[in-house]
Amino acid sequence: MHLITFLISYPFIKIISILPFRLVYILSDFVYIIIYKLIKYRVKLVRSNLELAFPEYSSSKRLIIESNFYRHFCDIMLEAFKSIGMTKKQILERYEFKNQSIVYDLLKKNKSIVLLMGHYSNFEWAMSVGHYLDNVKGVGAYTPLTNKYFEKLMLKVRKRHKGYLVSRYKIHDYIKSEEEKNNLNIYGFATDQSPRPTEKTYWRKFLNVNVPFFTGGERIANKYDYSIVFGLAKRVKRGYYTFKTFRTTKKTDHPYDITNQFVEFIEKQIRERPSEYLWTHNRFKHKDLYGEFK
Repeated sequence: MHLITFLISYPFIKIISILPFRLVYILSDFVYIIIYKLIKYRVKLVRSNLELAFPEYSSSKRLIIESNFYRHFCDIMLEAFKSIGMTKKQILERYEFKNQSIVYDLLKKNKSIVLLMGHYSNFEWAMSVGHYLDNVKGVGAYTPLTNKYFEKLMLKVRKRHKGYLVSRYKIHDYIKSEEEKNNLNIYGFATDQSPRPTEKTYWRKFLNVNVPFFTGGERIANKYDYSIVFGLAKRVKRGYYTFKTFRTTKKTDHPYDITNQFVEFIEKQIRERPSEYLWTHNRFKHKDLYGEFK
């Protein structure tokens, strides 16, 4: 079944990848109508997430955010497909890494770097910042897809744009191996995911809701004495983004001080431009388990 799904979908993805950007965004406007107005893809979930995150907003204000989000969602989805056919020149024109000097300054310590990001703005193109970096590899920890054909395509596209993905189940062994080889890398972690709660899970409030957080990036940085930076993509105009990194250091003795700083960092960006966050992700699905595991 996975192969059939891939074979049906791939021709459409391939067509999008070779379209001029002008046509990509005309198509995105059409897809917006289908996904949001007709199919109503995850509208109930998005609406619920926005109600939990912004209870102080009126229903009409949340509906504006919702509508703008779906326009953004369709854009980044088609931009992800478009990246299959994008050249390095196109990536550099449309996804500008503004402050590479921070990364290079930290690499002078002869230590790898941990990059913490959220599912904000065009996070899909973030792996392409490797085009800007010399003698260092960008490695992202990811959750394997159930459809291995799409996973193979995703890995191929990321690698083509200087991004390398390693299963989050194998990332510890990979880092250990790279350390033994004295290789310098930038390890990227999506820290706003929703892990399955256990007795050891770290919980904290995020957008008014107590939720569990992945802390693997911070723990790896502590283990290997890596520097940590936060990554942020921002939309400049349709189809154009900037990417910046922000240095951070521990400010308290809290075991997850950096994770706490990251949550405050990404929440600030979400409140500034709420429509650019990935609201179709069931971020608050474990909220009712907070008392059980806390």
